[in-house]
Amino acid sequence: MVPINSFNTIFHSSAFWGLMLPVSVSTMASDVLRGYWAQRLLWEIGGYVVLYPPTVHRYDRIEAYPFSEEKDLHVNVGRLINFLVAWRSNKHRLFEKILELSYVMAEEGFWTEKDVQFTAAWLQDLLAVGYQQPRLMSLELDRPRANIGHGDRKEFVPQKLPSVHLGVEEIGVVNYEIGNLIRWRKNFGNVVLIMFCNGPVERTALEWRLLYGRIFKTVIMLSREKNVDLAVEEGQLDYVYRYLPTFFNRYTSAEGFLFLQDDTVLNYWHLLHADKSKLWITNKVSQSWTTVSVAGNSDWFVKQAELVRKVVSTMPAHFQVNYKESVKDQHSLTICNSEVFYVPRHFVPDFIDLVNLVGDLDIHHNVAIPMFFLAIDSPQNFDPVFNTMRYKQKPQSNSTSFYSAEVPAIHPWNVSSEQDFIKLIRIMAAGDPLLMELV
Repeated sequence: MVPINSFNTIFHSSAFWGLMLPVSVSTMASDVLRGYWAQRLLWEIGGYVVLYPPTVHRYDRIEAYPFSEEKDLHVNVGRLINFLVAWRSNKHRLFEKILELSYVMAEEGFWTEKDVQFTAAWLQDLLAVGYQQPRLMSLELDRPRANIGHGDRKEFVPQKLPSVHLGVEEIGVVNYEIGNLIRWRKNFGNVVLIMFCNGPVERTALEWRLLYGRIFKTVIMLSREKNVDLAVEEGQLDYVYRYLPTFFNRYTSAEGFLFLQDDTVLNYWHLLHADKSKLWITNKVSQSWTTVSVAGNSDWFVKQAELVRKVVSTMPAHFQVNYKESVKDQHSLTICNSEVFYVPRHFVPDFIDLVNLVGDLDIHHNVAIPMFFLAIDSPQNFDPVFNTMRYKQKPQSNSTSFYSAEVPAIHPWNVSSEQDFIKLIRIMAAGDPLLMELV
């Protein structure tokens, strides 16, 4: 390994992931520490560090930096190099290896958790602009190596490289797939995706972020149990609507918020024509949105209906008018499984007001969400984007015949492992061919 700083250093596109600079160490040590980290990861893709003759001459007229500015480097460099040389990873994709190494380096004290978070954010930004992960090389790092003699050295001659912007040559034409990705990102780049994971987050959280983080402003992960390492926040699905105002207030500049459960696949390329100023929900999908009679039904339905009537009676007049125009029978209960729905920014205050009206009342998520939507606006104003989603009530084994790239969403679909995710990505590539770069 060789020390590399940021002066007169070129990163080729296959190493753009290595441009991240740690912020928890001193600025004088940051780029050199980054250089060692990036070198070790280059081994995983068969990359090289090439030292060219100098092309820049600089005259320093400033005083020498004190040792304290570079102590992060001088004190730890020996231990860092030994650690990096010994480090091994069983991950199967480069970005997973990058995150794993970054996390372990934080555990070892070379940098902090903030650098791990920034690394993850940088990788997500790269994916968002269509960056393709370099493929891993099969390496035998533990094999004894022969000594390098003088005659084994190779001289590299600098060559003039074509100008590159975002990985696309200026003289070239942006291909169809990249054009689609840019269009999707432009349309949803200011929409926050809130995803509830029923499955094992340690096996799927990163994968979901890689999939949807390419399209949306950010991906918030919720699960029954909090996982700090994976940035998964705690939430209860039965009352998940209570957590949404927190995210609404966290992203005040977002254009809208899309909620999705992990048993539903979102074909985002079919959402381009949806009106982002309207509410989206599955009110025309009969197996997802139903109205049941309370009479003769179980105590749960009776109790939920009573709570709904109680909340409606306390609503401001305009909410009551909207709700009662849609629900004529006061002895019925509207239920929506709420696998996927969208709330635009201008309806966020109404949604928050309704959550506050519910307060601590034991209203289930599947009852609260349709009540909120019917109170906020008339169903005839809902965008019909999810009307054609493919939906079955009973869980089934994942089948390629059930999936379709020609509908906006598919339910149910189970992803509980990396293998399940790879299978899903491969069939989703029918609508987004660039997804094949993730597997």
